[in-house]
Amino acid sequence: MKIRTIRYFSKQSFRNLWRNKAMSVAAIGSVFAALLVIGIFLTIVLNIDYLATELESQVEIKVYMNDGLSTDVIYAMNKDIKALNGVDDCSFVSKEKALEEFNEQLGENSNLLDGLEDDNPLADSFIVTLLDPKMAFNVTMAISAMSNVENVVYGKEELEKLLNVTYLLRLGSLAIVVILVLISIFIISNTIKLTVFARRKEIGIMKYVGATDGFVKGPFFIEGILMGLIGSLISMVVISVGYYYGSRYIEQQSLGLISINLLPMVNIVYNLSILLAVIGIVIGSVGSMISIRKFLKV
Repeated sequence: MKIRTIRYFSKQSFRNLWRNKAMSVAAIGSVFAALLVIGIFLTIVLNIDYLATELESQVEIKVYMNDGLSTDVIYAMNKDIKALNGVDDCSFVSKEKALEEFNEQLGENSNLLDGLEDDNPLADSFIVTLLDPKMAFNVTMAISAMSNVENVVYGKEELEKLLNVTYLLRLGSLAIVVILVLISIFIISNTIKLTVFARRKEIGIMKYVGATDGFVKGPFFIEGILMGLIGSLISMVVISVGYYYGSRYIEQQSLGLISINLLPMVNIVYNLSILLAVIGIVIGSVGSMISIRKFLKV
């Protein structure tokens, strides 16, 4: 397509939007309403994904070692574990440190551990974090095969449940977004159809004088894109303002009760801006093409 043709289509699109202000506002309003619903749901989805990623990043493997190992052996084991495929980091926890942490966890009942300092029953250990929680089994098998390892624990059943839940949440969220987009295309195409109907004579004249379907569709296609972008921009502003105040309110209400980590504002704005712009362009342009198809049969 020539640049001059694109320029002509763009000029016609802006002119038609202005000339049919009432219908254009109605169509943009429909796009805005649809994208607002999709955007709110996407905000929830992004936070669920963020929470799932946070939970997955907290998956740890605990490696308990034989008693009485020298500093050199411990250092060598630390180095070997870090070199394993899938390992993010490995930190050493002495049995003295483990007893101290256990003592803090008991709180008022810490007196139960009195006298264990000289005869510490706990073992030196490594805390291993992973690049991908799905690598836990392979890493555990590799560490278990090492010498001087007494036991390796990573909560296999709990991890499998966590991965299954996060997978289903992400898959379900994607399915709902696709359904919402399809419903939005249907609703918006019917709204845009009213705009096209008001210009049916204009389309008929263009067809009678020999205009191709592509030439007639061009301005409507760009109009759909413009309406999608405008609708996505408005919905993005509304959602951003709502998220800013909503997230602050939730964090203030949960202060001191439970730690709720929401996706940072900058991530929401960045991710939603791209997603809503793309979805807006898709539902606007596809809606326009569906609407005009009937009126091209002259």
